[in-house]
Parts: sequence; structure tokens; C-alpha cells
Amino acid sequence: MKNEKHTESLKWYEKASGKHFSKKTEADNTTSVQKRISPAKEFSPAETHHQQYNGPRSSITLISSLFNATALPKDAVQALNSFDKIISSSHPISSKQRALLPQQIRELSHELTDERYDRRLGYMNTTTTLSAYVYYYMWWNLVRLTKLFANLPAESFKLDDKSICLDIGSGPLTVPVALFLSHPELRTKKLTWYCLDISSSALAAGEDIFLSTAAYLQCEPWKIIRVKGEMGTPIKEKASFITCANVFNEIVEDSEMPPDYLAKKYGEKILSYAIEQKKETVSPPAQVLVIEPGIPKSARFISLLRDALLRKEFIPQAPCTHCGTCPMDGKKGGKWCNFAFSTDDAPLALRKLSEASQLPKERAVLSFILATRAAKNVNSSDFTFRVASDPIRLPGERTGYYACSEKGLLLIVTQKKLFSGQSFKMKTPDRMTHIDAKSGAFVIDAE
Repeated sequence: MKNEKHTESLKWYEKASGKHFSKKTEADNTTSVQKRISPAKEFSPAETHHQQYNGPRSSITLISSLFNATALPKDAVQALNSFDKIISSSHPISSKQRALLPQQIRELSHELTDERYDRRLGYMNTTTTLSAYVYYYMWWNLVRLTKLFANLPAESFKLDDKSICLDIGSGPLTVPVALFLSHPELRTKKLTWYCLDISSSALAAGEDIFLSTAAYLQCEPWKIIRVKGEMGTPIKEKASFITCANVFNEIVEDSEMPPDYLAKKYGEKILSYAIEQKKETVSPPAQVLVIEPGIPKSARFISLLRDALLRKEFIPQAPCTHCGTCPMDGKKGGKWCNFAFSTDDAPLALRKLSEASQLPKERAVLSFILATRAAKNVNSSDFTFRVASDPIRLPGERTGYYACSEKGLLLIVTQKKLFSGQSFKMKTPDRMTHIDAKSGAFVIDAE
């Protein structure tokens, strides 16, 4: 049944995009079929990874990066570096409260992780907890999201004047603030944001912080409509842009239901808010952006949500470079899709607060999916892939990187220094028969 549904989804995509997926291409996406391809060369399990390969090398060209620091506007960098002052303008804390902040952050960290089962549902309504969250977690989330948003394709945020947006599980409005910071061209748009959360205190604090951010940037703010409630609570208008950040990780962790059921269920709830696509209108189609922590269970959920969105005619725009089967779906024993970047350029005050709270961060990690209704991909002779791992040491003093592609999982072997989240293009390989025994990935020697 699962293969039938996937085939139906591919048939729809072929019709919408004009791109044909042959049976051979679909089969190439599965490790079991990869290992039956002839004359594929496999290596013994005793080897950590593949042997030195002396075949032809492919030339790869960088397309884009998910975390290029220079893409962030200068005023956004300044705002992030001064974000504690922006918060203080609407939510000041005394010197005593500031001294206690690291301890409160540590306590909140326990409530969000190992002690989450004892946490009250409305924990964000507590003043001390909310302060710890906005001064620490919101700040770090803005570091992650602004860098990601600034590097996503330009068409990702083509919103019309008076577009309706919805942020589910908005908390203190982290997503709207991050988008306002990272995309100056949107600041002049008359957008309306419905911000949905079960904590009215978090929403109120978030609106104040958003207004303070707009004032810092000397811009007119977007219209904010606070909605108290859980996912599924109705709003008055359908949305053309729906966002959801750091909401499903706890749902997936705590639920006894299988993740594919949860992805289907919550995918339908998300899309129930989406504006219908009308053929006669020229407005951009509805978009969905879901971001989760870069941990295996969250990545598994994101992969399944991607499948659910595909079945509803929402095409992945990022991080995926294709619409085929996800080769990093987080199944047990397999690879899981997540992207990481160094926090060396994070605000100094935030890094000092992290150290004082005994929660230092060397890297920021996330998993996400951005999908657009009925988007049509342009056919290209180029073969594209996105790096989704740290460097891997290989025999022969070489380095490899796992990557995602329409052909399946790749192991890119190169002397170049690649980074998590970078996408590349290359000439479509004539044959892909060199397979890594450890992962089942197709090996591409690149230069």
C-alpha cells in the first residue's frame, strides 16, 4: 500500500512538473535495490568505508548554502547582538533577576528535557520561566532561524501585500521576529500574522518583543493577531504562509502512536489552514515551513511529513533538491536528515549567558521542510545534491560527506572542504555503480 501511494504521488508530480521518474530511478532510491545493481562493487564489512577509488572524478559547482553568515542583513546582525536590550525595552528585569537568570535557564532546560513529564502544560505563563525562555531559548532560536531564512531561495518568501500568515505554536513569536529580521524586503509588506499558542502570556510577551524589534529597525510592524488555543483552533482567514517551529518534537517523543500516523494527522491539521489555490489568480501558492530540532526522532517526523505533504500536492522546495524518496528518512540504522553550523559568530552576550548557565553551544542543529503547493520544477540537465553531514575520514587520507539526491543517498568523496547544508550541481553521472558497503550510498569522487 505504501509503494502504491508513493507511485500515485510520483505520477501526480510527473504530470505537474513534466519530469519523468522511470521505474529504474525509483528503484535506485532503495538500499536493497542498490545492492542488487550490477556490476556494482561492494566492499567487505571489515572496511570502515569504501576502498580508494581511482575512477573518473566529477566536477561539482556550489549552488547555495543554508548557513552563509554574510547573507544576513547588517541591521539584523546588530539587532541579534543587542537582542537582550531589545527584550529589556519591553520586559526589563532587575539586577537581582539578571543574576538569577542562569539558574532559571538551567531549571527550564531540565523542564524541557529530562523533567518534561513533570512540567505543567501552561509553564510559559510563569513569569520567571517566560523570562528565562525569551532571554535564552528565543535568542538562540533566532540565531538559528535568521541564518536559515536569509539563505533559503529568494522565492521562498514571495508574499503579497496583505498576505495572511499563520504561526502555529508561536510562543513569543520567534518565527515572525526571525523573518522580520532576515528579510528587509518583507518589512514594507502589510502582512497579517495569526499567532497561535496555548500560552496567552507568551503571545503577549512575543508581540511586545516583535514591536520592540520593529522599533529598533525603525520599521512599521506587521499586524499581529494573537489566538489562544492548540493546533486545530480555527482562525478567521485562510493563510498563504504557514509556519511551525519546535512544536512536534515533544508530541512525537511523548505519543504512543506511530510517527507515520502522527505525520499524516498533523499534516492534515496544518493544511486545513491553507488557502485554496485558484487557477485564475496570480498570487503565490500556499507554503508550509516546519522546523524541528536536529535529532533523529524529529528528523524522522519531518521526512514522514514531507511524504504527507507530497501526497497533498505540496512540493518540497528546501532542503530537498528533488521530489523522490527521502534517502535520509531516519529509520532505525539509517541516516537522518539534519543540518548544523558553528555558533562561533553567535552574539557574544548570548554565548557568555550559555556558559554561565552551564549550557555552552558549539553548534546549532535543525531539521526542516519547506513545501509549496503545486510548484513546478524546471527540467535541468544538472544533477543536484545537498550535503547533510560533517566530514567523514576515509582511507587514503581522503574525506567524505553524506548527501541527499534524487538517486538516493550519496557519499561525496573530495579533497574540497564542504559544509553541512551546501547544495551542489554536477553533470548527471552516466553510471552510478560504486557503492559504499557501510551505508549503501552511491560513491561519487568529486573535484
